[in-house]
Amino acid sequence: MKTYTLAGLVASPLAAMAAPAWTMVAFNESVPEIHGKTINADSGLFWVNKDAAAVCPDYDPQCPASEATIVSGPVYGSGSAAEQQYWFMGILQEGGQMMAPAGLDNSYGGLPLKYAAVGAEEIGVGVWDTARNSHPGLVLDNSTVETLGAPTIRSQATVRPYTWMACPYPDTYPHPASLEAVDLSKPLSIKTVTYEDVDSYPYCAQIEITLQPSTLAAPQYYFCEGCQYRCDNIYGNSVCKAQKKPACLEPFCGAYTTE
Repeated sequence: MKTYTLAGLVASPLAAMAAPAWTMVAFNESVPEIHGKTINADSGLFWVNKDAAAVCPDYDPQCPASEATIVSGPVYGSGSAAEQQYWFMGILQEGGQMMAPAGLDNSYGGLPLKYAAVGAEEIGVGVWDTARNSHPGLVLDNSTVETLGAPTIRSQATVRPYTWMACPYPDTYPHPASLEAVDLSKPLSIKTVTYEDVDSYPYCAQIEITLQPSTLAAPQYYFCEGCQYRCDNIYGNSVCKAQKKPACLEPFCGAYTTE
């Protein structure tokens, strides 16, 4: 069986790490409206049918990764976290952005797959920092190459019929009675699935996230409004300590405008 390793792929010019670069694709052949569609990053979450909120570097204002979000991993921890796998957004911005399933443990379902600004400018990539407030990490699953034709990204230490679901956004109430009542051409947010969720979200399309190797040039960063705060004194006197500002402001992720 073919597997994907660090040495076997060409990574984009990512900041502060060297790992395979990928684009993410929704996989569920029984839902042709979203099967094979690219999964993109915007405002700290991941979406189907929504453009990425990427800011390109000045020297490449039309960077392809603004339309096809890049992720990079696995990156392995050190010390007590040496066996953990971490995943990052493929960006050039100093500090980095880490992706993780939200929630505290496997009993929490229906929570979004997210990405977050990591650390302060002088710290660099602070892996443990984001991970401590997240669900167990993400793993590269090569076993799906044989069945799905590509590796997948999954929540760590979980085995389910499907790992993710694409749900209507905003999450209005009352909820649609079934997937047939949902306009699958509109933006759908990516959430986690647990065993308890299988029958609880009939209006969401269960999917796997397959990974396609990428050599796209990385953007400067992906906009991540409100996705991570860095004002709890873990780094001492950080730049956001006094104002209680999120780390997605400069210099962590840079400025963002609707333009």
